[in-house]
Amino acid sequence: MAPIGEQCQSPTAEILAQVCRTLRQWALEGPPRNPRAAAGALAEELEEAQAQDLTVDGAPEEPSPALELERLRATVLELKSQNEEHLALAASAEQAHLDELQACRDREAMLEADRGVAFAETADRRDEADEIQRLRRRVEALSDHLSSVLSPVSAMCRTRPMESYSNPGPRALVVDGPEITVEDGSGRARKFKTDRVLEGVAQDDLFLAAAPWVEHAALGGNSCVFAYGATGTGKTQSMMGSKGACPGLAHHALRRLIEGQGGGEVRISMLEVYCEQIRDLLAPAEASGQPSLQCSRRDAHGRMLLDCVEVLASKASDAEELLLRGFQNRVTEETLCNDRSSRSHVVLKVQCTSSKGGCLVLVDLAGSENIQRSGADEDAKLLQEAKAINRSLSALADVVEATAKQQSFVPYRNSRLTMLLEEALSASKVLLLVHVSPFLKDATDTAHSLQFASRVRAVDFGAQRLRQDQEERARAAQQRSQTEARQLQTQLEQIKRELAESQKAQTELKQQVSHFNEQLREKQRELTREQELRSKAEEAARELRALPRDAPQRRCQRGRSWRRTRRPWSLPGPVP
Repeated sequence: MAPIGEQCQSPTAEILAQVCRTLRQWALEGPPRNPRAAAGALAEELEEAQAQDLTVDGAPEEPSPALELERLRATVLELKSQNEEHLALAASAEQAHLDELQACRDREAMLEADRGVAFAETADRRDEADEIQRLRRRVEALSDHLSSVLSPVSAMCRTRPMESYSNPGPRALVVDGPEITVEDGSGRARKFKTDRVLEGVAQDDLFLAAAPWVEHAALGGNSCVFAYGATGTGKTQSMMGSKGACPGLAHHALRRLIEGQGGGEVRISMLEVYCEQIRDLLAPAEASGQPSLQCSRRDAHGRMLLDCVEVLASKASDAEELLLRGFQNRVTEETLCNDRSSRSHVVLKVQCTSSKGGCLVLVDLAGSENIQRSGADEDAKLLQEAKAINRSLSALADVVEATAKQQSFVPYRNSRLTMLLEEALSASKVLLLVHVSPFLKDATDTAHSLQFASRVRAVDFGAQRLRQDQEERARAAQQRSQTEARQLQTQLEQIKRELAESQKAQTELKQQVSHFNEQLREKQRELTREQELRSKAEEAARELRALPRDAPQRRCQRGRSWRRTRRPWSLPGPVP
């Protein structure tokens, strides 16, 4: 039976050991961070305390079981409270971490949704860009096709609206598609045919009708648009329009060439033909008006060279300012037919500076007028201007007639106007906008204008010049091809000579290589023979050394017989 001390000590030791084991297990498997370290440290302290209590002078002490149990209970309660606190802190940290993860997931979901929206928008934009690119290619293809099928000379008729007159009278025009019937006061009707009739159309519709010629210039071609008609029929209105609210054809064309597809910077010049003088409308004004230009210089092709002001414009607003400034410098005067009658012909040239380099020429012709109706017979200045206008228009009609009859000589130099328009008429797609009045009192002038349009419509101004240019280009191309052929022939002969020389050098090199190979093989054969002779000599010497001493006589006899039968290449035996 165990002593009383051992009976009292055994349960306490077992409890302490169990607590230490629990703490050790807690230190390994308990909550993270601080509680594990605290449990491990407490287990070490309990084990040390147990060792100190059990060992006093080599004999175990006898602590009070009640006190030890109370102390252990307090320690366990303290550890439980610490564990609960640490668990609460860990739970709160874990909850915060879970909340943060949830927030991250929510943000990720939002970002994924935004990414999907962005991808959808990007796909839509890409589809829109592809659609825009496809439409641009289609527009370019249609423009190219339109330019290819565009007639060299076209004539359209625009009638001035009845509401634009202050005192409208009886109407004399009957429009049936492209045909116009003009009835005079005697009841006689005359029919004229144009490519299109623009009856009472707005300025925007006018530009749509003339847009193919502007597109032709934007694609690199040359176009020329004329505004022709009697005084007061709306030629300047068509070209310039009203200030601000109703822009004209020139404004629309400049915007298209600068801001439209394939547009860019343009070079603008404005000239007027006034009383057989060519004036620069964009140059600084002088005391007598706009400076006059000399017409004596010509280039190698016979085209007239003028030292006029050319202004670069990269914005449509700048181009429109130049346009307004030039038309304000134009000579105008009040007549009985119009409050602001044009007394000169204006030529606006717009040259594209892009790689295609098209050119558009807009011509606002002064109206042919009856000097009695306009009141020019009562004013010497107006009379002189009217005579100059009518002479220049007659010279233009002579050019049309000579071209229509395919005459060898076309009188371009009979007037400053035709001299200035020679290049535009010879190398451009021409559109003639004939302006007529719908009134019965203007029937005679309307018939004359439509008759001129019919004559122009049947004429290809550039055909003769085009044929000449084609012949010149063909001759130049033939000369270039002949020159290139001669150069190629010379190069071919030189290459053949170099090839023959290289082949000869290659043959010589091959011969040298074969000769060297033959010498090398000969040297190798000689070396092989020498090696064979040396090996035989060494073998013979070894045989001689291996013979017994008492055989010199046999060896001598064998040597004599061997010398009689030895071959030429064998070595002689040793002399005894």
